[in-house]
Amino acid sequence: MKPILYIMIFSSLVYMQEDTRIDTLLANQKEMLKNQEIILSEVVYIDPLEGKKYGIEFNPASFLLSTISNEGFILTGSFSLLSISKSAEIAFPMYFRKGDEDLAVFHIDSHYRNFLGKHRNGFYISTGLRFTLLKGREGKSFFGHTWDEADDITSISKVGLIFGIGYRIFGRNGLYWGTSLFCGRYLTDNETRIIGAGAADDKFIIDMELLKIGKLF
Repeated sequence: MKPILYIMIFSSLVYMQEDTRIDTLLANQKEMLKNQEIILSEVVYIDPLEGKKYGIEFNPASFLLSTISNEGFILTGSFSLLSISKSAEIAFPMYFRKGDEDLAVFHIDSHYRNFLGKHRNGFYISTGLRFTLLKGREGKSFFGHTWDEADDITSISKVGLIFGIGYRIFGRNGLYWGTSLFCGRYLTDNETRIIGAGAADDKFIIDMELLKIGKLF
């Protein structure tokens, strides 16, 4: 009877030691994984904007497409200040369209863009102002529906408030790409209309940037 008892006690001790080893191994693995997460979280982020003070963007697609038409051309781009903050930038998007004859449309915006992540990459939200200058032939109302051309050349300027969202990808080679969508309304406006100005002559503002390519300096 005693040998059997000794064998059972010995077996129990062996199993207990084995369970203790397994528990210790699992605990060590959990500790290693925890340490790896700490190490990864402390890895230094290589900021492609480090040492860069500003960026210049240009939309080649809109310019090339506008040269196909005989009605004028379009230039659109941006100038960005990058050294103001580690999580934001100030951008000045610009748009110029020269239409047929005397039509001209010019926008310049001032955007404050706050990135939602830890670094200036990815999604951002923005707010800002828009200044618009229109020049062309003034339209005249015909029974409140149709606009007819007048001989006089008129210039209109107005200021609006805009809000938007966007996304940026910065490369380590100094190039970057971005897209954005923003909308708002003009705070100053009148009933004068410029023939051919399109949406630029409305009270609301809605705009989208898609194919701007930039260079960091």
